[in-house]
Amino acid sequence: MNRKKMVILGCLLATLSANAENLTVEQRLERLEKLLEQQIKENAQLRKEAAELRKEKIALKKEKNELKEAKKELKLARVELNKKQTQAPTVTIAPEIESKLSKLEKELDLWELHGYASLQYRSTDNWSSTATNFAKGDFFMGIPGTGDSANQVELVAKRKFYGKNGVFGDLNLRAEYGNGDSFFYSSSGSEHDNGKANFEVKEAFINMGGFSFLPEDSTIWAGRRFLNRNATLLSGEFYKQSSGVGFGFERKGLSIGLVAADPGERDGKKKSTLDDGIGRRTVTSFDFNYAGIKVPGGTLDIGAKYYIQPNANDRYEGEKLSDYEARKGKLAKHGFGVGLVYNTNYYGFKDGWAQHAINYGYGIGAHATGGMNFGQWTDFAMKDAYTTLATTGGVVNLNKKWQLGTELTAMHGDKLYGLNGELTRVGFSLQPSYKVNENFRMVFGATVGIQRVEDYKHNWGGLEKETQVRYGFSIAPTFTADSDFFGRPQIQPFVTWMHTNFDSGFGGDLGDDKSQVVFGVKSEVWF
Repeated sequence: MNRKKMVILGCLLATLSANAENLTVEQRLERLEKLLEQQIKENAQLRKEAAELRKEKIALKKEKNELKEAKKELKLARVELNKKQTQAPTVTIAPEIESKLSKLEKELDLWELHGYASLQYRSTDNWSSTATNFAKGDFFMGIPGTGDSANQVELVAKRKFYGKNGVFGDLNLRAEYGNGDSFFYSSSGSEHDNGKANFEVKEAFINMGGFSFLPEDSTIWAGRRFLNRNATLLSGEFYKQSSGVGFGFERKGLSIGLVAADPGERDGKKKSTLDDGIGRRTVTSFDFNYAGIKVPGGTLDIGAKYYIQPNANDRYEGEKLSDYEARKGKLAKHGFGVGLVYNTNYYGFKDGWAQHAINYGYGIGAHATGGMNFGQWTDFAMKDAYTTLATTGGVVNLNKKWQLGTELTAMHGDKLYGLNGELTRVGFSLQPSYKVNENFRMVFGATVGIQRVEDYKHNWGGLEKETQVRYGFSIAPTFTADSDFFGRPQIQPFVTWMHTNFDSGFGGDLGDDKSQVVFGVKSEVWF
C-alpha cells in the first residue's frame, strides 16, 4: 500500500471513529464502503482531466512547431522575392515621350467638366407630344410630368490658369441645348431653320484671384453668367439670380457686381433695338449679396439690387403706335429689390433640411419675381408696381423608408405684367416617396396652384373667372443609382393627371380639356 492510499484510508478511519460510539460494526463497514466508492470516482475524474491536459499540451507544442516552420518558409519566400525584384529589368521612357506625358497630365489637371441632362418622352392621352407645362411656373406647381423639355442638355467646362506671383484664373463656359423645346426630333438633319438657335453658350466668364493688392481669398470676374442663383424646390422657379453680362468682386460669402441685360427675345416679334435708331432698352442691376451668415437655427443670406433702365419708355420694333402712346411715360426707369434666404433643418426635424425666402421688389424690381430674379425678362414694369414673394420648402427623412419633399410658394403684387389691379398666386406641392431598395423608389406627387386676378374681365383680354385653380396627382416608379431625393442618374416612368376649373381648359395644344392625363418616361443626371 503506497503513501497516498494510506493517507486516504487514514482519513476515512478518522471520520468513522468520530461517530464510532453511535454506529454498529455493520453500519461502520457500510459507510466505509460508500466513502471508498466516492473517492474512487473522484480519482477517476482527476485522471481523466489530467489526460486531457496532456493532450492539449501536445497539440500546443505541435502548433508551435508548425508556426515556426511557416515563419521559416515566409522568410525564404521574402528572400526569393527580393532577388527577383533586384533582377527585374528597368523600363526607360524616352525623354521626349516622358515630356509629352507630363504635359498631358498637367493639361488634364487644368480642365473640369460638369453637366446636366433631362431627357423625356411625354405624351398626352391621345398619344401626342405636347408643349404644355400646365403653367407650373406661374402657379408654382411641381410634380413629375409637368416639365416640357424633351431633350435638355447642359455642359459646363472650366479651364484653369496659373500665373506669376500666385495669381490664378478660370475660364468658365456653359453650353445648353433644348431647354423648353418639347418636340421629338429625329436624326435626319437640322432641327431648326437658321433664324432659331438651339445650341447656345449661356455662360462665358473669366474669374481671377490671388492678387497681392486685393484682400486675401478674393476674386474678380467679368463676362456673361448666372450670379447667385436660388430656385423653389419642386416647381423649380428661380426667385433669385442675376443673368446677364457684367463684372464683379467676390470674397467668401460677399458678392458685389453689376449685371446688364437687353430685354426682349430675338425672334422678330419684340426686339431691343429699332431700325430707326431710337436705341436699346438695356436694364442694369447693381447687385449686393452676403451668404452664410450664422444665425440661430441655421444660416442667412441677404441680398439687394438696384435697377436702372433709362430707355424704358422707348418704343420697341413692331409695337403698335396706339399701344406705345397708351403706355408712354408710365414705365419705371428705376427700381429695387431686397431679399432674405434662411437655411435651416426641416421645421424642427434634424434629419432633413429646408430653405425659406422672402423677396420684395418695386418699380423695375416688381417684374423680377419679388425684386431678386433679374434677366432680360425684367421689363415693362409700371412706375408704382410692386411684388412680394415668399417660399418655403425642404426634404426630410421620416424614417428609413419614407422621405418627403414639400414646397409652399406665394406671390402678390399690383400692376404686374400689364394688369390694372392686383395679382395673387399660391402654389403647394408635396412629394412623398418610399424606398423599396437602394436602387428603386416609388415617388408620389400632389400639387395645387391658385391664381386670382383683380378686375379679371378687363385684364389679359378678359378672363372667365376671377380665381383659377389647377391641381394634379402623379405616380412615378423610379430606377436610380442612389435611392435618395437627389439621387442621380435615374430613369422615371410617370403618369400624371391634371385638372383646371376654367371651362376653357388648359388652352394651347390641349384645347378646352379641363382634365388631362400625361404619361411617359423621364431620365435625368447631373455630374
